[in-house]
Amino acid sequence: MEMQDSSTGIRIGHATMDIRYHEGGNEPTGVIPGETVTMMMEFQGLDHLLPSGHGIKLVMTTSGKDYLAPACGAACPVHVHITDDSTISIPFIERDNNRVLITPQRE
Repeated sequence: MEMQDSSTGIRIGHATMDIRYHEGGNEPTGVIPGETVTMMMEFQGLDHLLPSGHGIKLVMTTSGKDYLAPACGAACPVHVHITDDSTISIPFIERDNNRVLITPQRE
């Protein structure tokens, strides 16, 4: 999954998810074809100045771009169902100009 500035297309974050680990933990779990699973994905924390009027675009691929492609390739399709009940939560942290882009290690 890649997070982009929806106006410029600039990549502002990414996360990976292997559906075999949708339950969490270190042991893979099988998924039955057609089964609905809930997966949670956590993006790496980052600072990015998103100008007023810009949005966030999420791009999901199964190509393995930047990573190894799935072992089963096209034989393992993933369908994403977005409904009126679907949610996404993105925390917003307000900072003054003196603290923008300062990593926690430097604080």
